[in-house]
Amino acid sequence: MLGLLAVFATLWQVAATDSNSCSNSVTISSQIDANNLANCDTLGGSLTIASSVSGAITLNSIEEIKGSLTAEGADGLTGIIAPNLDTIQGTLTLVSLGSLTTLTMSALSDVSSGITITGNSKLKTLSMGDLEKVNGQLKLTGSFTSVSLPSLDEVNGETTIRGSNSMLCSALNSLQSKGVYRGSYYCVASGSGYSLSPAAKGGITVGVILGGLLILLVLWYVLRARRYRKNKNMPPVGSLSSSTVESDEKQTSLHDQPSPLPSPKPPVPRKPLGPPPAQLDGRSVYEMPNASTPVREYHELDAGPVLSSHQRPIHSEA
Repeated sequence: MLGLLAVFATLWQVAATDSNSCSNSVTISSQIDANNLANCDTLGGSLTIASSVSGAITLNSIEEIKGSLTAEGADGLTGIIAPNLDTIQGTLTLVSLGSLTTLTMSALSDVSSGITITGNSKLKTLSMGDLEKVNGQLKLTGSFTSVSLPSLDEVNGETTIRGSNSMLCSALNSLQSKGVYRGSYYCVASGSGYSLSPAAKGGITVGVILGGLLILLVLWYVLRARRYRKNKNMPPVGSLSSSTVESDEKQTSLHDQPSPLPSPKPPVPRKPLGPPPAQLDGRSVYEMPNASTPVREYHELDAGPVLSSHQRPIHSEA
């Protein structure tokens, strides 16, 4: 009886432990820790693979992770195998796993945040056949020779895919016409150029056109302002011609007209020789001779006054 009770107690403790493991976030340091999740189809928190892990980690039972799945800097990690994992409500981050050669998540269909798989130099093939929706960025960069996402239907963030020279972007590019990439899209094999999404190409085209129109508008405005200033400084055509004709006529008339004679100089005032003449009052007035001038006698003749030097007076004595 006591033995039976002990068995029940052990089973109850195991069940309680499994329940706690499934409802909380978990850090896996070895496959033993992964085996403790064998009874968990849903993990209530995030799952983190420690950087000290060596070898491959297999998670056969987990179908849903309500948090994120993260493995960073685990150089000894060679593989991650989660064949039944369908949903990750956080992010899928696999970064700088120098020994990773195998990644199996064939049932994964929905990642509620983003996917970042980068810096894993030995991971050559990446295949997620059931992946349909990524509600965030999709960043896959490394030495991939093949990237296969045949069921991808929606990416709501930036998409960046870069692999080796032998990787082909044709299958991924074909999803552009279906409107799968809601953000920017870049796919490149090392040594080749980026392949832009139609939206990105359209944006570049519109930008170039708008830039050209802006340049033409600026040139038109500058030429118009220069022409306006030039016309403002010049007289009208009619006034220009008339003013030119008037100027020519003035110049011609100035050349044809004789030079004006100099104005006469005012007479130089002279000193009077005698006293001012007496004013006449209607009677005979004789002017007083100058003392230095000999006296000349005037005699009254029939023909008027005659100088004495020419004729004798009538009543003079012989």
